[in-house]
Amino acid sequence: MYRCHHVERGILQLFRTRISDLLSPLHPSARIDAMDDGGISTAQALRLQDELHLISITFFYLDHCLTFDDEVRYLWRKAKTRSTYYFFLNRYLAFFGDASITIFRFATVPISVCPHVNVFRQLLLVINQCLVCLLLTLRIYALYGRNIRVYIGMLGFGAVLLGISCWALIRKSGVPQPNFVGCHIDNSQKLGVYLAVPWEALVIYDVVIFLALFYKSLRTRAESPTVWWHTPLLSLLIRDGAIYFAVMALFNLGNIMTFYMAGPLLRGCLSTMASSMSVTLTSRLMLNLHSVDRTGIFSTTTGFDTSGSSPYDDSDGGLELDTLRTRDLERSGFAPPAHAAFE
Repeated sequence: MYRCHHVERGILQLFRTRISDLLSPLHPSARIDAMDDGGISTAQALRLQDELHLISITFFYLDHCLTFDDEVRYLWRKAKTRSTYYFFLNRYLAFFGDASITIFRFATVPISVCPHVNVFRQLLLVINQCLVCLLLTLRIYALYGRNIRVYIGMLGFGAVLLGISCWALIRKSGVPQPNFVGCHIDNSQKLGVYLAVPWEALVIYDVVIFLALFYKSLRTRAESPTVWWHTPLLSLLIRDGAIYFAVMALFNLGNIMTFYMAGPLLRGCLSTMASSMSVTLTSRLMLNLHSVDRTGIFSTTTGFDTSGSSPYDDSDGGLELDTLRTRDLERSGFAPPAHAAFE
């Protein structure tokens, strides 16, 4: 069994130690009574920022441990495909990137280093979200029968939003907060407006993805109503698309609000949480797709016979696969049994 118990224990021990530190004064020379624009002390703002970061990466790494068995089973032990490498890039860039950011957030480093750390963090967030958007775009491309016009259209629209986001991010960076352990950036209200632009662009692109998924589901229902009502996987298609959109809209909109309404030290304090959630949901989607088809994110259909014969034969009818909950497809009876995963 591939378990991560030792990793979980190490993470929990680290966080227990850090939470204890958060409850004590942050630095001997810290001005605890200093107030930021949000009406709370600087120390309280930094403490809240650190706690939100710890909650975010705890969720991310814990889910990684919970799904590692499936990763080994469906990806490491099978022939590698393009989808496999996309999965590894999406998951492990965030894995090691978040770990490095956490070190700089809680370590004692020269204040001159913090602007560079902030640039790296912003770049990591942009790359992570671009990868997630690319994977979701490939999923829509596959669901539409690998229609190249759909693919090019979505990539073009995404490129426009990315260009606008990059323009917003090249503004003057924030000011590092002195006299406190770790790198913490003070972002002015004007700068916060620009920093919110990439997240607003992300929400727009998520809406486009959801509308494309919803339209495909409605069209499938109109063209094959019998298959729709007798096929649980088609309901999973719209269910999980709606779940992803609702969850990410909640986190992204909450993060956007911090840029406009929070104090200088708390602007963007939910960025790590929103990014971790999107990477986690996308990883679960890809794991489940790989559980039934080694092409993963590029899978378009799986053989299905509505007459009740074997769900694995290569009939002409097909179902689009799209589900977030790991092993949903296995439990629904449309995936090969466990022993077939290694054949």
